Amino acid sequence: MSAVTASVRPGVFFEVPEGLPRGPHQLSREQVHSAQRQRLLVAFTELLADRGYAKLRITDLTKRAAVSNDSFYELFESKEDCACAAYERFVKVIVRMANAAGLSQSATWREYIQASVEGYLGALAADPVVARAFQLEMGNIGPKARERRRSAAVWFAEERLKTQERLRKRDRLLRSRPLNSHLAAILGMRELACDALETSQEPDFMKLVPELVDWVVTAWYDEPPSDAPAARRSPTARAPARRRASSTAAS
Repeated sequence: MSAVTASVRPGVFFEVPEGLPRGPHQLSREQVHSAQRQRLLVAFTELLADRGYAKLRITDLTKRAAVSNDSFYELFESKEDCACAAYERFVKVIVRMANAAGLSQSATWREYIQASVEGYLGALAADPVVARAFQLEMGNIGPKARERRRSAAVWFAEERLKTQERLRKRDRLLRSRPLNSHLAAILGMRELACDALETSQEPDFMKLVPELVDWVVTAWYDEPPSDAPAARRSPTARAPARRRASSTAAS
């Protein structure tokens, strides 16, 4: 646990609302609850990233959010319920960022995987506090949270499977892989992200993009697709061909 709890970056996963006015005000009950809920989700994420779920107490959470304990239990049944609500936001932003990277407009498997990987890792890079909270700690929270994380991974895998089948109609080289192959690729990417978070305070997520894209694209073809980057051959690889040509000319 750090001396000062880091804050989320406003406008990426969460907007941080201003404090509610003291005394009489014109806000509706729904507006008050919405602001309180948002503040609790932000505070939960920050404390989860900083100290882990086991050391995260409701009193610390409500103090950081400037919300009463009674208000917390009006909005959430438990800490785990709050965790699942915050994780839901995390997943929605990843989908949004993947679409912004071109996911929904992808015309080839490479374009689709490129947008998918860039959206996921780009979201983590955009807010390391949120990344640390939901990549490293979600599995430690409880059965409901673990099931929510699992169902999110399965949903992403199902989306990839549907895209695979759509693109195969015009790409005869693209292989038909089962759902578990897509799930394995998604879980493997998440594991690499977790490893980056565990080994560095400021991980460079985007450096993982090229190798992850190449790995997934290559695994879905028996031979390179037409949009594959041209292979770079080293001088040593070309040398034998020149020697063969020279010996042929001499014979």
